[in-house]
Amino acid sequence: MATMSPALLALVKGAKNKYGRSEGKAIKPKEGKTTIRILPFQVEGGEPGQFWFETGVHWIKTETNGKPVAVTGCHAVVYSTPCPVCAAIEAAKPSAVSDEDVKLIKDWNAKKGVLIQVLLRSGSDASEDNVQIMELTPTTFAQVMSIMEEYAEQQDITDIQTGMNLVIERSGKGLDTKYQVMTTPSSKPVPKATMDKCIDLKAFVEKEFFRGEDVKALTAISNMTGISLTGITAPRTSALLTSSAARVAGSEVTSKPAEPVVPAPSAADRAELAAIAALEVEDDTPPFVVDAPAEDDEEAAMVAQLAAMRAKKAAAVAAAAKPAVAAKAPAPKKVAPAPAPEPEDTLSEDDVASVLAELDNI
Repeated sequence: MATMSPALLALVKGAKNKYGRSEGKAIKPKEGKTTIRILPFQVEGGEPGQFWFETGVHWIKTETNGKPVAVTGCHAVVYSTPCPVCAAIEAAKPSAVSDEDVKLIKDWNAKKGVLIQVLLRSGSDASEDNVQIMELTPTTFAQVMSIMEEYAEQQDITDIQTGMNLVIERSGKGLDTKYQVMTTPSSKPVPKATMDKCIDLKAFVEKEFFRGEDVKALTAISNMTGISLTGITAPRTSALLTSSAARVAGSEVTSKPAEPVVPAPSAADRAELAAIAALEVEDDTPPFVVDAPAEDDEEAAMVAQLAAMRAKKAAAVAAAAKPAVAAKAPAPKKVAPAPAPEPEDTLSEDDVASVLAELDNI
């Protein structure tokens, strides 16, 4: 039986890696032993030499073993800024009425991990030119850091020429899963062309986990627990983060403060404004065209104009009524029998009644 030629086998492996890998997804060490070579690609904005990037992801489910309805990055873990989903989870905790509720809400907390870029050097997926993004648990990555520190005075284990492979052994299942990291006695250099295929891990995390699903997560949490999310906002963290807003449980969840709403004047308001504007009342407010198209700024101006006109009308009524009250008051007793003459600008009772009747008809 003829066997596959080495050239064709290499071509098949390359095609499998190219078309079989899910773009934008990180892999995890498989059960058993996995040999890797860490690629020291600098993270954008990180400390000099930082080749790893920490992640925190909220998986929001409606039931413990169900599929997530929203997957979103944790702002607190990734950016060290307030996280709206973390705040909503804290607000939801008092609503738990059963052990199942407590467990479900606890599972919403961010799952932490550390991303590195590697070459797989064992197993069927081994390749010297296919860069893989691998996610390690924080404790597994701590083992990697311990090994680097142990060898620090001898060599940099991530150096592409003189570095060494690592073996990650995975055992157990579920909550009993354990990882052990070891070094190998020998390792070959990393091809320089392979480093050109590395990507920025920070940009990868933003693209993968900060796509605007924080609003979706907040909506789900509110619907499941009945909590109010007033004051909890979904911030923008980068240009890759989709700007979105949603009304959640009667509160505004948005990436910017809500604009104040100015109520538009009603038809009765417009009629009253037109009637008051027709009065011969001194007014220092600017003219306003009642029949003009109602744009947002004009609506607000009309409301202000209406309030000013109503104040002018009230002032006119008060001014007309004041002399009448004075005229009705009993005159003080005087020694001289003859009453004092009325001032020329004082209105008679008939005049006052006429003015009030006019104003009532407005």
